[in-house]
Amino acid sequence: MITYKDIKLAINSKLISKFNIEVNSNDVKEGFSRPSFFVSLDNINPSATVDQVEKSLTIRINYFPTDKDNFSLELLDIQEQLEDLFNLKLEVLDRLINIDEVNALTTDGVLEFSFDISFYDGKEEIDYPLMHELEYEKG
Repeated sequence: MITYKDIKLAINSKLISKFNIEVNSNDVKEGFSRPSFFVSLDNINPSATVDQVEKSLTIRINYFPTDKDNFSLELLDIQEQLEDLFNLKLEVLDRLINIDEVNALTTDGVLEFSFDISFYDGKEEIDYPLMHELEYEKG
């Protein structure tokens, strides 16, 4: 079963191995070094049936460039590298999850790169004790 934590750790691992740049927690609001990434999961929408759960969500990767005043070329370069890194599939544990609709937006000198994923996951099986003998009376 894939957890949201597994997804975030997989993304952080890919970012660190590709860029060797710090990935910060979203709890950090100030005092972080540049350049750096922030990763968040958004629009989480689980939907369950008896046997499985469909999970859909948006992954948001915010990139804070090295220089907060001179950043346009750096952001274009990072955007292209992120597009290559998160092209078609996201590997989480032993699964490959399709990546849908990649978007990039620059606001106030920060690149927001986002994409949607959705996947089905089995529910954990519960071992209920088996019934041994059933007695009933015809009424």
